[in-house]
Amino acid sequence: MNAHFVSSALIFCSLFLSLSLSASGPSSAATLDRPKIGLVLAGGGARGAAHIGVLKYLEDHRIPVDLVTGTSIGAIIGGLYASGLSAREIETLMLEMDWEQALVDDVPRQDRSMKRKFREDQFSIPGTPGYQGGVLKIPSGAIQGQNVILALQAMTQHVAHVIDFDALPRPFKAVATDIVTGEMVVLDKGNLAVALRASMGVPAVFAPIEVDGRLLVDGGITNNLPVELAQAMGADVLIVVDITSPMLPKAALGNLLTITDQLTRLLVVNNTQVQKARLTADDILVVPDLEDFSAVDFSTAAGAIKIGEETIAAKRQALRPFMQSQEAYVSVTKPTARRPTVAGIDLVNESGLANTVLSKRIFTKVGDRFNLKQVARDVNRIHGLGHFELVSFTQTQKADQTALAISADKKAWGPNYLHFGFNLESEFKHDSRVSFLLGYSQQEVSRYGAEWLTSASIGDEPSLESSLYWPLDPAGNMFGYLTGGYSDRALYDYENEVRTTVYALRGLEVTAGIGFEYQGQWRTTVGLRRTEGRAHAVSGLSQRTNLGFDESSLEWRFVFDTRDDIDFPAHGAIIDASWSLYHEALGSENRYGQWTLRAGRYFEKNEHNLGINLYLGAATDAPSINSEFQIGGYGLLTGLSTQARRGAAMGVLSAIYYQRYNALPALDGLIGVTMEYGGAWDNTDDVSAVDALGSLGAFVGADTPLGTLQIGFAIAEGGHRNYYTRLGRVF
Repeated sequence: MNAHFVSSALIFCSLFLSLSLSASGPSSAATLDRPKIGLVLAGGGARGAAHIGVLKYLEDHRIPVDLVTGTSIGAIIGGLYASGLSAREIETLMLEMDWEQALVDDVPRQDRSMKRKFREDQFSIPGTPGYQGGVLKIPSGAIQGQNVILALQAMTQHVAHVIDFDALPRPFKAVATDIVTGEMVVLDKGNLAVALRASMGVPAVFAPIEVDGRLLVDGGITNNLPVELAQAMGADVLIVVDITSPMLPKAALGNLLTITDQLTRLLVVNNTQVQKARLTADDILVVPDLEDFSAVDFSTAAGAIKIGEETIAAKRQALRPFMQSQEAYVSVTKPTARRPTVAGIDLVNESGLANTVLSKRIFTKVGDRFNLKQVARDVNRIHGLGHFELVSFTQTQKADQTALAISADKKAWGPNYLHFGFNLESEFKHDSRVSFLLGYSQQEVSRYGAEWLTSASIGDEPSLESSLYWPLDPAGNMFGYLTGGYSDRALYDYENEVRTTVYALRGLEVTAGIGFEYQGQWRTTVGLRRTEGRAHAVSGLSQRTNLGFDESSLEWRFVFDTRDDIDFPAHGAIIDASWSLYHEALGSENRYGQWTLRAGRYFEKNEHNLGINLYLGAATDAPSINSEFQIGGYGLLTGLSTQARRGAAMGVLSAIYYQRYNALPALDGLIGVTMEYGGAWDNTDDVSAVDALGSLGAFVGADTPLGTLQIGFAIAEGGHRNYYTRLGRVF
């Protein structure tokens, strides 16, 4: 499912709040012949971009800022400004930030292990609640903040060595809330990035974060406009920027979500009013008109920045006494980011995995120069295992050396999870197929991360399968596997393009083998497979013989997969090749060989996406009814009905072009075309372009909570037409 869907669905949670960016500005001095100026920045989500406009005006007019306080987005922008970044550096960070990626916790699909890819590709519905001892467990927030905190650490790396926030280029304090006691918590020491993440943790949207033993959430709940805190820091005059989201009007309070949102706003607005009452006649209050700006839409940041700049410009008369001459104005200098030597690496592992499983994924070594990008990759490599709620790092720097600490917090709702999927396929002229998929995975079965996954499909094609994956080394390179299950899938016969018979192909299958995986990019396996079953005609009159199968085979498979998405990849590649040898010596009733190949490459440029796929397969003799090739339906000559062609050999070359667009506020839409050419033949000697067909189609679709929805039509040579609807992973 596209990341945009995940992040935009959070709109309905409540007052969101934020992440991003930094700023800098003018003077601070130990001895001043002017009033000490404090800057107070309120929380308010994406509306906080207006803070940047205020900072730009202050810098352009040489108005010094001596200390900073802030909450949530105000803490982030204020903290980065206090760290020595300029207003325009912050503006660049805000406008260039990849918000979709920042608001998704997980690493991209292409960076996950092959085992994770296979499991997650099976289930179309996102989210994996925990289940253990009959109790259902869910995460404490929609976003755990994995990518958020890494982004903040990158922005504050130049002051990573500063532990006391009074020692920043501008003294700084942020506000958070202890979710256990309900108390306001002032953050003035430690890791600046962690403090900023704690201040912006909107409950239910972001999971609470533990700092010094306290479980912290967004500071806006207790103090969204920390005026009193700035006064306590010694400010003589305050410049206060209030972007607090106002109360919703009566007409907008129509459902549970808006009522919940209103309750959150009530807390924030009330404490903001209390803080405003502390302002003196000398203080300057700036309230940008952000009525048309949402707290959750960061795409409008440029407009909010402009409004912030225009609003404070209207206060020029009140600000004039604080403007410094060119000679008197002293600009704050951004500290130079240090690159100390890594003196030690401490690993804190809360999971049931062996420490060596994690350490094998840390490529940074003692004695290396600290490299932020490398450490971030190490952290994401560990997080990509899928066992952790949050993986983060901290530094303790002395002179030219740093001690690196990597903490891996286990998922509070794991290590056993439920998985869900939904499949629907309809061609309108034929019966639809619908199935609901339920899975249960037991992870951390061994210290190296063994996993037992059981799944059941309920509906038109019922199935039950259980598989055991057992890593043989901490790096997860070598592994063993065992899979067994029952399936009941539909098989069709056609005569003159009219469906004449529907079979229920019922069978049992067991597979066991060993494999090797390389860094989540490719894996190869070899094993033995045993299958037996029979096709039963459930409608129409069967014209086939040999409806039973009793086979054993030696199986080899190679999969290379760097796609960013399973349904509609924008980039990456897939190579899936296999060879099966059916032989009497293994217990098979027939002897033949069979190979398959699927190769695909995907490209993107701006909103344009193109995918090229090749499907090939052949058997050395007539395969059983369980192993024959079928083409027809989406991606395999879409203009034909599902399984309209079958045989011992097949080949299809296909191309898909599509664009994404915003269908609805919470849906990512698709529109595209498909082109295919190929066919299926009774045996390899019959393969000929004479019997191949071309197909051309178009579709629209959208990412939904149940999976990708697709509605389309296609025509194929010979007057064939096919109208279809697909939802989920689709059989």
